[in-house]
Amino acid sequence: MKDEPLRSIHVGTGGRGAWPIDVVVADPDWEPVALVDVNEAFLQNAREKTGVDESACFSSLEEAAKVIDADAALICTPTETHAPFARMGFEAGLHVLVEKGMTTDFALAKQLVKEGEESGVRFCVAQNYRYQPLQQTIKAILDDGTYGAPAIVDLVHHRYRPNPRTLNYLNAMIWDMSCHHFDNLNFWFGPVQTVTARTFNPPWSRYPYDSGVYAILEYESGMVCNYGLTHCAQNSSYHLRMQMEEGTLRAYDVEGIELQPMAGGEPKTVEPQALPRSEQLVLDALRAYIRDGIEPGISGRNNLQTLALCQATCDAASTDTAVKVANLFEEQPF
Repeated sequence: MKDEPLRSIHVGTGGRGAWPIDVVVADPDWEPVALVDVNEAFLQNAREKTGVDESACFSSLEEAAKVIDADAALICTPTETHAPFARMGFEAGLHVLVEKGMTTDFALAKQLVKEGEESGVRFCVAQNYRYQPLQQTIKAILDDGTYGAPAIVDLVHHRYRPNPRTLNYLNAMIWDMSCHHFDNLNFWFGPVQTVTARTFNPPWSRYPYDSGVYAILEYESGMVCNYGLTHCAQNSSYHLRMQMEEGTLRAYDVEGIELQPMAGGEPKTVEPQALPRSEQLVLDALRAYIRDGIEPGISGRNNLQTLALCQATCDAASTDTAVKVANLFEEQPF
């Protein structure tokens, strides 16, 4: 029945796997029915939160899907495992949500989306940043058009993350964190046309591969975005500015969102919208997709634009050439 809660299998219950559990136990539209993890301590903590019986705890999704009646698999595991777990979900007829990023390879992402569509299930990626109040408010400002169209955008995020932890693979910062930034940029402005990029590593970095990236993102409209991300900064900072026809919008280095009119006019502060936590909105979007067929921006198909921008940035940096994002979609298998 339409009003019955969706039954969820939680794959990965520690770390980022905690948020789906925290959301569903407080949401009558969801019912956790099984837990999957190889860490017994994580499973025990998740059992206490959800009330799921020990008999519904497993070390593999494949095993859980054989014996548990469920509607969806919520997968919060290392990125490299997203594709095999998603495929297990597709095979079992489960709707699937994976944590960001979908994969670390665009060709694999295209194949995964194709397989999900062929299996007849709904497939989404938990890009929760786009549902945060600040991002939603910026989107509303841009859609309103009061300040005209943006032409110059700067988005630079310096992160103090000296310990590589799991980010010990090539271009990890792009697939792990730029995917959030790129998803926001696509949400605000639509797809990028062309990318040029450089990756780098400062002398003090402990990362085995480059831990920073700078890129120029060019849009069909003529808008240009100066993008930068570092995981090896000495201090963390976030800088976002959008220069538009009638003034400049900036965020993160001010309270709320500041709109500075051109020619030195008095700045105006806009308070971000009051919204539920972004992860709640992710699951709300997934539920609407499953129940009502309303495809969200975080669907696997739509998320390919984000993964394509990740891949284009990696390719542009490695080849020292400009990469057209649309060309990635012309390659098989999608």
